[in-house]
Amino acid sequence: MIDSHSHILPGMDDGSKNMAETLGMVRQLHEAGFKTLIATPHVLEGRDFLSPTEILTATEQVRQAVTEAGIPVEILPGAENYIFPDLVKWVRAGKLLTLGNTGKHILIEFPLLEIPHYADQVFFELQVLGITPVLAHPERYRDLSDQPERILDWARKGILLQLDLRSLSGHYGPQARQLAEIMLNSDLIHVIGSDAHHVSSRELTYLEGLQSIQEIVGKTRYQELTRLNPQTVLEGNPLRGDREYFLKGSSIKKRRSRFWNLFRR
Repeated sequence: MIDSHSHILPGMDDGSKNMAETLGMVRQLHEAGFKTLIATPHVLEGRDFLSPTEILTATEQVRQAVTEAGIPVEILPGAENYIFPDLVKWVRAGKLLTLGNTGKHILIEFPLLEIPHYADQVFFELQVLGITPVLAHPERYRDLSDQPERILDWARKGILLQLDLRSLSGHYGPQARQLAEIMLNSDLIHVIGSDAHHVSSRELTYLEGLQSIQEIVGKTRYQELTRLNPQTVLEGNPLRGDREYFLKGSSIKKRRSRFWNLFRR
């Protein structure tokens, strides 16, 4: 299986603090069944900007340490790029790293509390450039719980969607969990990620998340999300384009009202 989103590079963001912690994270993810981890440190415009060179160097250091530790896991480079208006200009200038460094798919993060008004324009410009946006953990963005139709629209336009495993356990709250279930039931997820920042205090955290996904989508679709789709992304190829997207399962309004009723009791 392939983990499309992790913060295992030591000392680069709010993830792993040192190589010992990184190796603990890698071991834990390997025990959950992952054979490949894409390292995706946070990249933000500004003074503390991480360059592709820094990320590639750190990825190679982790790869060597993992090999020396005897953990059979492949470590690949990537980044979780925080959206900003000039993001595409930075991509053209080679300042932002794509998943697997293939130049074909880029992981994008939104602010948690609002969807930027320029998001659609950035997505469009990336696609014109021949790069597919992959939206990190859409289930965690508050505005998308109120506007799930936007997720549907993006999927229909070729935007890929990445789910955080711990969203299904309620780690990010009931709203994120409900939207995650809706998206899985609607086949609106393309790849999954641990979004691991530290060694989990619960050994079975990621395994339980994977089991929950398989229970919801079934074995065939599970293989697509955990192996086939992310492998296609790493090869720099587009996912199959003959798919239609619809919101399925329990009605959105019913689930949304159920969430808000929690606060009215």
